[in-house]
Amino acid sequence: MTGAALLLLAAGAAPAFAAAAGGADSPERDAQLVYCLDPVHRTDLLTAAVRLGLLKADAEVSPERWAKDHDKDFGRACAALMAAGSDSPATAAREDKGAGEDGWVVTLLKQLPLLLAGALLTLGGQSYERGQSERRSLRQELGTAESAYRAAVREYLADYRQDERADHTAVRAARDALAVTLSRVPDPPARRAAAERLADGLPLAEPLPRTAGLYLPDSQTRARTATGEQESVDRCLRSLPALNRTSLYWSWRTVRNRPALPGTTGTGGAR
Repeated sequence: MTGAALLLLAAGAAPAFAAAAGGADSPERDAQLVYCLDPVHRTDLLTAAVRLGLLKADAEVSPERWAKDHDKDFGRACAALMAAGSDSPATAAREDKGAGEDGWVVTLLKQLPLLLAGALLTLGGQSYERGQSERRSLRQELGTAESAYRAAVREYLADYRQDERADHTAVRAARDALAVTLSRVPDPPARRAAAERLADGLPLAEPLPRTAGLYLPDSQTRARTATGEQESVDRCLRSLPALNRTSLYWSWRTVRNRPALPGTTGTGGAR
């Protein structure tokens, strides 16, 4: 190969080496000059140079002069400053790329707790509303059946005071209707058990006695009997409103009334 050819190859390769090394005319160096010689970053540039040992702390030199006289040191300090500030073009490009690829995943992960909380609140609200609706419906049904039973009892007892042969049919029908309504009271088990006890204990399942031994009951006897039955009805129905209490209350009653497991009630063991 001739000397002229070698010179041509060297001349062609020089720009490439200069660009690869971040020469004075490279875009990277232009970015450094614009960024680090900006009035906002001039002091930070000198501080970075001192921190890297490229400049003495008491050196009195302007950033422009230092950049011109110490090109490599300036490039190193400015590159470090730009990287620390995350303002490097390469860093920004990587961040933008990462944001494009992973941004939706990060956004989803950040919003996932809020989405879960919203779903739980929605389910909780729906469950609460459903429970409230069931309690309102049960309260209305029980109230209607109770009122019919009380009215039938009052009418029957009023008639019984006048005549021991008073018709008991309306009382039996109203009592049966109330008992059926009580049988539809839902869990917890403690509430259902309370409703069953109430239904079984409803007074006036049968007509009041029409005779007192060999004789018909007189008016005073019938009055005392009717008064006693009315008190029994009032006493029995006094526990009816408690069935409308919340499921949380009846769940607590269920747990409290649960029998203890065998062997857990002893106060002492073998020694």
